[in-house]
Amino acid sequence: MDEVASDLNEVVVVGYGTQEKKHLTGAVASINVAQIADIPVGSLTAALRGQTPGISVAGGYARPGENATLTIRNPTFAVKNGGRTEPLYIIDDIFRTADDFNTIDASEVENISILKDAAAAIYGIQGANGVVIVRTKRGKTGAPKISYGVTVGAADATQLPKMMSGIQQATYLNDFLRAGKSYVADGSSGYIADAAWYTDDELEYFRNNSTDWLPVAWQTAINTRHTLNVSGGNDRATYFAGASYNTQSSNFDGINTDKWTFRASTDIKLTAGLSLGVSLSGDLTKNKRYWFKQGNESLDNDVKSLLGTPMFNPYYVNGLPTLLTTGTTNSVDGTHYFEVQKLDNYTNTRTNGFNVQATLNYDVPFIKGLKAGLNFSKNLDNAFNKQYGTRYNVYQFSMLGDHKHIYGGDVIKTISVSNGDKVRISSSYKDSYQLNGTLNYARKFGKHSISVLGVYEQVESETDLVNATREGVLLGGLDNQQYATGNNLSDESQSEFGRLAWAARVNYAYADKYLVEFSYRGDASVYFAPGNRWGYFPSLSLGWVMSEEPFFKNNVKFVDYLKIRGSVGLLGIDNTSNFGYARNFSLVTGNAAVFGGNNDAGLAIKPSNAMANSNMKWDNNTKLNLGFDAQFLKSRLGVSADGFLDHRYNQLTTLTSAVSLLIGAPIPAENYGIANNFGYELSVTWKDKIGKDWGYNLNTFFSWSDNKLIRTDQPLGNIGNFLDATGQSSDRGVLGYKSLGIIRTQEHLDELIKRGYKAFGESPKLGMIEYQDVRGPRDANGNFTAPDGIITENVDYTYLTPKSSNHYGIGFNLGATYKSISLNTVIGLSWGGQGAIESSAIKKATATSNRPAFWSDHWTPENPDAAFPNPNYTNNYDRTSDFWFRSSTTFRMSSINLGYTLPTKWAAKAGLANAKVFFVGTNPINFYNPYDYKDNTGAYDTYPNLRTFSLGLNVSL
Repeated sequence: MDEVASDLNEVVVVGYGTQEKKHLTGAVASINVAQIADIPVGSLTAALRGQTPGISVAGGYARPGENATLTIRNPTFAVKNGGRTEPLYIIDDIFRTADDFNTIDASEVENISILKDAAAAIYGIQGANGVVIVRTKRGKTGAPKISYGVTVGAADATQLPKMMSGIQQATYLNDFLRAGKSYVADGSSGYIADAAWYTDDELEYFRNNSTDWLPVAWQTAINTRHTLNVSGGNDRATYFAGASYNTQSSNFDGINTDKWTFRASTDIKLTAGLSLGVSLSGDLTKNKRYWFKQGNESLDNDVKSLLGTPMFNPYYVNGLPTLLTTGTTNSVDGTHYFEVQKLDNYTNTRTNGFNVQATLNYDVPFIKGLKAGLNFSKNLDNAFNKQYGTRYNVYQFSMLGDHKHIYGGDVIKTISVSNGDKVRISSSYKDSYQLNGTLNYARKFGKHSISVLGVYEQVESETDLVNATREGVLLGGLDNQQYATGNNLSDESQSEFGRLAWAARVNYAYADKYLVEFSYRGDASVYFAPGNRWGYFPSLSLGWVMSEEPFFKNNVKFVDYLKIRGSVGLLGIDNTSNFGYARNFSLVTGNAAVFGGNNDAGLAIKPSNAMANSNMKWDNNTKLNLGFDAQFLKSRLGVSADGFLDHRYNQLTTLTSAVSLLIGAPIPAENYGIANNFGYELSVTWKDKIGKDWGYNLNTFFSWSDNKLIRTDQPLGNIGNFLDATGQSSDRGVLGYKSLGIIRTQEHLDELIKRGYKAFGESPKLGMIEYQDVRGPRDANGNFTAPDGIITENVDYTYLTPKSSNHYGIGFNLGATYKSISLNTVIGLSWGGQGAIESSAIKKATATSNRPAFWSDHWTPENPDAAFPNPNYTNNYDRTSDFWFRSSTTFRMSSINLGYTLPTKWAAKAGLANAKVFFVGTNPINFYNPYDYKDNTGAYDTYPNLRTFSLGLNVSL
C-alpha cells in the first residue's frame, strides 16, 4: 500500500494549477519527461510518439527542420476544410503555439500533461481539441548544480526507394510502345521503326550503364545536441538557467538546421507571503534547404528529381550537364539536381522568439489558504524567409545509338534553365502579450478538502507580414535584390487579435473518496461580431474512490485502489478568420474598367468576402468521458480505461455543394456542421523488482476511435444513395473500383467482348484490369439503375473497405534495469485501415520520368502471369481500385535507449555528482512492411523516413 500512496500523491499539472493524482476526475495523461529527455529528435512533439493512449504523432522523423504534428483523440469536423485539429498549447500558464512547444528542449521541461476530456473546459473557446500543458524547470534550494549533456548521432534512411533500372525502364517503354502499336513490329507503322523504340544496341548499353541517382546524392547525416543547465539557491531566492544547441545536417550536402534555445528564471521571496518570479526565454532557428523552382514548388522536389531521372540518363557527358527532358525545362523532369546543388540556390528560414514573463504571488495573511497572483507575459516573434534562385546551363547532345537514346555525341545546343530567377523575401513579426490575474483558495477541514480558483485573462496580439520579390537575377552577383534587374513586387498584410476571459473552478473532496470538480468560463473573441462575442463553457466531473468504501475494502482484498470517474463539459473553438462577420474590401491593381482608348486597367476596390455573416459564432463541443483507474497486487499492476464521446456542433464551414448556384456569390462561413467523435482507451502498467538488482516495467495501451457525420455539406444528388455521408463515418473506407484481376488470356478477352464489356469508354484488351460492374448510370430521377455490363466512371465505384485509416492502435513501453544499467523501448502497432500503392507510383513512366521497380513485372504476351498490367493502358489502371491495395498495418520500434549510470563512488573520483552514458536509436526496427519498394511510413517520392543511432553523455557537478 505504500506504493499506492506514493503514486497517488504524485502532483499533476492541470489548467492554471496542479492537483494530486488521487483527486483527478478527468482524463489527464502525464508524460514521463525522463523517458523522452534523451531521444534525439528535432521537435518535442516527435519525442511524444508512443508515450500515452489517445495521442497521435505524425512526422518529425524525416526531413531535418520539419516538426511533427500532434492530435488528441483525432478530432473530427463536418466541414469542407477539415477544421483545425491541433490542440491548445499552454507553457507556464501562457497560451503558446505548436512551434513554441516544438522549440523547447526537453532538458528545460519539468513535466507535461495532456488534457483529453472536459478537464480542458477551463480553457473554453480554445480547449475543444484538447490541451498540452508544459511546466518548465525552476530553481531549487541547494548548492549550485551544473548539468551538461551531449549527444552525437548518425541518421540514415530506413529504406531508400527502389526504382526501375535503366534496362528495366527501357524495356517498360518498349512494351508500352508495342501495345500502342497493337504489337505490329514491322513496316512504317510498326514499333521497330518508331523513333521512341529502344533498339538492341541501346538496351545492351543500358544493361551495363545504369545509375541509381538518389544513393549517389544521399549521405549519412550527423546530428548533435548540447544542453547546459545551472540551478540552485537558498530560502530567499532560487535560480535556473538552461541553454541548448541542436544541429541537424541533411542527407543531401549543403542543407542543415540549427536551433539555439535559452531559458533563465529566478524566484525571489520579497517579504513574508510575497514572491516574485521572473523568466526570460528565447530561441533562434535557422533552416537551409535547396530551392528547386522547376515545376510545382515543393520541398520534396530534390527527392522527386533524383528518383524520377531514369537510370539510363547520365547527369553529365564529358563533364557537361545534360538536358534531361524532351519537353519543357520548367518541370521536375527537367531539373538537373547536381547543377542546382552547385548553384547554392536556397530557401532559408530564420526565426527567433523572445519571451519575458513575470509572476507575482501573494499569500493573503488574513484569510488562511487564499493566494492571489498576477502573471504577465510578453512575446516577440520574428521570421525572415528568403529564397534565391538563378539560372544554369544544360547541353543538348546529338546522341548515340541506332535511335539516338544514348547520351553522347556532339553538343548541338546550349539551354539556359531558369530555377526561379528571382530573389524572394518574406519578413514578419508577431507581438503579443497575456495578462492573468488569479485568486486561489485551498483548505482542508477534517475530511473535507476544497479549492476555489478564479481567473481573469486578457490576450492581445498583432502581426505584420511583408513579401517582396525581384526577378531577373544577375549571374555572378550577390544573393540580394540589388543584383536583380527585373520586376519588383511587394505586398504587406497586418492583423490584430484580442480575447478576454474569466474562469472559475471549484474542487471538493470528502475523505479522498468523493470527488467533485466544477468549472465555468466566459470567453470573448474579436473573430465574431460585437453582439456575438461572448461564449460560456461549463463543465462538471465526478469521482468515486470505491476502494475506500468499507464494504469494498473489507471484501475485495486483491484490489488496492479503484476510482470511477466521469466528466461532461461544453467547449468551443474559434475555427474561422477575422472580420468574416463584416463586409470588407481590398485594393487590387489591374481590375478597374477601361472606358475608351487602350489604357491599362487601374486600381479597383474588390470585396474580400462577397457576403458577410454577423450571426456566426464559435464551434461547440460537448465532451463526455467515463473511466476508471485501478491498482492491484500492491500497486505493481495498474489498469486505466476511458470511453469518450465528443458531440461537435455549430461547426463553421463554407457551404459549396448544398446551396443553389442561383445565389451568384460565394457563401460566407456559417455554423452548420455536426459530428460525433467517439472511442475508448485502455492502459495497463506493470512494475516489479527481482531481488535487489533487477527491475522491470511494462506500460501497454490500446486505443480505438471513430466518428459519425450528423450534418455535413454534400451535393443534393448524393442524398439517399451510397454516397450519402449523413450518419456515416468520415472514414467510410476507400471509394474506388472493384478489380477482378488482369485480363491475361485470349479466351478471357473473347468472353468479355462477347458480352459487350467496356471500361471507361474503352474496349477490353489483353493486359488491362477487369472491373466489376456495380450499377448503371442515373435515370431521369437521379437514381442509379441496375448493372448494365459497362464500367462507367463515377458510377461503378463503391466503398471497397470498411475503413481507409487505421483506427486501432497498441503501444508497448518496455523497460528493465540491472544495477546501473537501464533499457527502455517504445514499440507501436496500428491497424484497421487500408494501405495502397500511392497514386504517384501508379502514373505511367516516360523517357524522362522513372517509376518504382515493381513496374518491371508488367503484362506482356511473353509474361502473361505478371503482377501488374500492361503500362500502355493508363486510362484503365490509373484508378483508385483494390488492385493496388496493400496492408495498412504498421508495427515498428520507435526508440530504444540503453544507458549506464556510473556508480556514485566512481563519479565522485572524477569530481562529478553523477554521470551517465547512453545509446539511443530511433526507428531502429520496422517489424512489418508490406511494400517491397519503399518504407511504409509515406509516399516513395518524399523525403525518406530516417533511422538514427546516437551516443550520449550526461554529467552533473
